Amino acid sequence: MRNHGAALAAFAVVVVTAACGGGEKTVVDQYFNAVKAKDDQTLSSFAAVKFDKPVESWKITNVSEEQRAPVTAGELTAKVKSLEAQLAQNMKDARATLDAGKVEEVLALKKQNKPVPASLQSTATDYDKFTRAAADLRKQVAAAKDALDKERRHMTLSVGTVDSLEGVTGEVVSKTVDLDLTLKDEKPAPYVMTLRKYELQREGPRAISRWVVQDLKPRT
Repeated sequence: MRNHGAALAAFAVVVVTAACGGGEKTVVDQYFNAVKAKDDQTLSSFAAVKFDKPVESWKITNVSEEQRAPVTAGELTAKVKSLEAQLAQNMKDARATLDAGKVEEVLALKKQNKPVPASLQSTATDYDKFTRAAADLRKQVAAAKDALDKERRHMTLSVGTVDSLEGVTGEVVSKTVDLDLTLKDEKPAPYVMTLRKYELQREGPRAISRWVVQDLKPRT
């Protein structure tokens, strides 16, 4: 219970302070304090990445200008629906075009590594065409769903749960924070942290948009 209460309190601090002004120092401090405390619950409330090295201290050396780009959640949602519709239409067209009995004959011959006779060549060609199209569309659907799920997770960290992503518009704001991290028994090393927040355009009260730790890696 104590850890749960501490996580909620820490989360509240991030929501209030990171939503106002630059907020990067608050987010950076919150992140590495949670890392030091091994508080995964607090980290997961505002960070998409973990850091498993023993951090002793950190210092911000530079903060980049904000970059803005359109939110892609609505576009990705439409893409998933379009691809699923194409997959369903491919199946419908296959059923309307192919003779089930002839397809079974073709498959039986291929299973036995026997040549397909001329009378079944057209069926074999059409079957292969529809099968390849279905396989390609399934891959595209899976990739689009993965991208949408990733976008949904990141958006949820920034603005909370969004009931429907269909038609969602707005901007993704990002910036990088250069850091000097001192790890246990090591000299300070340069790292770069990427922060992101979502500013959505939708009806009703404006949602609080907080910075999310999107990435953290050594600076090259």
